[in-house]
Amino acid sequence: MPVMPALPRRTWPLAAIAAGVMAGSWLLIVVAWTLLPTARAVEVVIPPGTAERVARGEIVDAVPRRLHLRRGDTLVVVNEDVTEHRIGTVRAPAGRTTRAPITGAFFGAANLLCSFHPSGAIGLDTQARRGLATTGVPALILGLPLSLAAVTTVSVVRRLDVH
Repeated sequence: MPVMPALPRRTWPLAAIAAGVMAGSWLLIVVAWTLLPTARAVEVVIPPGTAERVARGEIVDAVPRRLHLRRGDTLVVVNEDVTEHRIGTVRAPAGRTTRAPITGAFFGAANLLCSFHPSGAIGLDTQARRGLATTGVPALILGLPLSLAAVTTVSVVRRLDVH
């Protein structure tokens, strides 16, 4: 089995600096990723009499005008009305609670069709939580030039000190 040649003693500090910068960039990304919010349940309650009020063109203050959803969230529609309602492709039967996972189908839309708003639509704000691997690749890409810059800087400064 071939043995890797040992690094010369004078390059050890440079290798340590490069490794430290790379490790630091990955650590920052992992910490930032763990601070991102996780999936949650977003509840919309449709009060009794909503269908009648919407038919008269009235705005129902109890239901939100916009939904703020992230991939992985669950939309929970509690329909207390006597009429079935729809929000996007989700059907909420009268008197029942419906749960729908938020998938890629919701993303890219500014509004969803909605039966409990007089305009027929509800505003939608979506945000995707990126995976750790997807987040870590930019850290690697950023860490390589930063570590090379740190090693180059230390190398130049060491040479200036020698002469």
